[in-house]
Amino acid sequence: MEDIENKFPNSLKDVPVKLLKLISGESIIAYVHNDDKDTISLEEPMCLSYENEYQIVFTPYLPFSENVLHHIDIDNIMFESDVNVDIKAYYMKILLDQVEGIETPSLSPTIPIIKGTSTVH
Repeated sequence: MEDIENKFPNSLKDVPVKLLKLISGESIIAYVHNDDKDTISLEEPMCLSYENEYQIVFTPYLPFSENVLHHIDIDNIMFESDVNVDIKAYYMKILLDQVEGIETPSLSPTIPIIKGTSTVH
């Protein structure tokens, strides 16, 4: 029997989660697949925003889309960067918790979250 080549990352550090800054001004964090020279595929993209200087908020980038994988033209990206391992772990936890139906707490445990009708305070 042939050995199956392991294509999965060995550690969280090796998972290809990137931070992308789009020319529209949005910051996106996503599992990235480099397809070719013209496009990048984003799996489970989330928009990154800051509530204040201590709290980061991840929201689904395309919340009403049926697809999990989205292709973006490379010309729409100003830059891409590797993500801090702590932020990468938090992003992966959000995705895994969504699968399990678990509500993810705030990234900053020292600041309480008060949910209003349309925003997080």
